[in-house]
Amino acid sequence: MTFNDRRKSLRVAKRLEVKFNSTAENTAITNDLSANGMFIATCKGIEPGSTIDIKLNLPNAEALTISGKVIRSIKPVTPPDAGMQKGMGVEIMAPPSDYINYIQSLLE
Repeated sequence: MTFNDRRKSLRVAKRLEVKFNSTAENTAITNDLSANGMFIATCKGIEPGSTIDIKLNLPNAEALTISGKVIRSIKPVTPPDAGMQKGMGVEIMAPPSDYINYIQSLLE
């Protein structure tokens, strides 16, 4: 079973600005979103198992604060992984209703 087969929700390709904290506030871009997770493209990935707060900037200028758990962090530096997207997969913990509504609007 591949990682993609284990996903619980349909993912939607969507590039949105996010901010998250590690040792300092970082700004990054999402690659995709789902009702229970997202992939954040960043070179500043956080250790898997860590809990982070994410500020997601929606296109309507609304900002949502979401708590998440880093499930995987990808930092490819050498072949054959060099072509992989750097970033981290985040599971969203107790997604707020505004976030769920936004995801549902993308799927319609």
